[in-house]
Amino acid sequence: MGIADFHDISVETIFAPRTFVATSPYIKSMHPKTEIKSDSSAISRILEMGWVGQLKIHGHRAQIHIPLELDAALIAYTRQGKHHTVVLPEPMQRELRRLFQPKSGWNVIDAEWLKGEAKLYVFDFLKKDGELLRGKTYPERWSLLPRAFISPHIVVLPLLSDVASCRKAIDTTGPEVEGLVFKSSTSTGFSDTSIVRCRKRK
Repeated sequence: MGIADFHDISVETIFAPRTFVATSPYIKSMHPKTEIKSDSSAISRILEMGWVGQLKIHGHRAQIHIPLELDAALIAYTRQGKHHTVVLPEPMQRELRRLFQPKSGWNVIDAEWLKGEAKLYVFDFLKKDGELLRGKTYPERWSLLPRAFISPHIVVLPLLSDVASCRKAIDTTGPEVEGLVFKSSTSTGFSDTSIVRCRKRK
């Protein structure tokens, strides 16, 4: 590992002029390449296959890496694996620390970031306490997300497992909602074949 693989987060001291903490690299996560219709019969069929639904928020994809060290910076990657040019607001960073602070290593979550509203819609847990969760199914990863909290900046998107809740979500939600995504409940890892899109009807 070379010096370029480290992220400088320290203040100079008389004992150690510079301290380095290993950075957390971008994780290639799921992105839908296929689509189903938004009618009830199509939704019913995919649910019967054992998939689960979730709202698809129209925001900026943000893969957020939270370090153990409190003086280390959080990292927010775009879907292309580049750093977001806009810095996460301090109140949002405090909430991320409160809800997702790791016990060791890094925690990594996947979210949609509505920058104008300073709100994150979290939908996946990719790494927990330094452990990459590639061996878990999507519902197993989702179950690790905190949900019993109130926050002005962070929302954990629920899972939708019946046609009525999917129909209500896709028909009655606001303009920030693109539609739904459906994710396999049996596939492990972050494969693009384990997620499909379902666009909101015009």
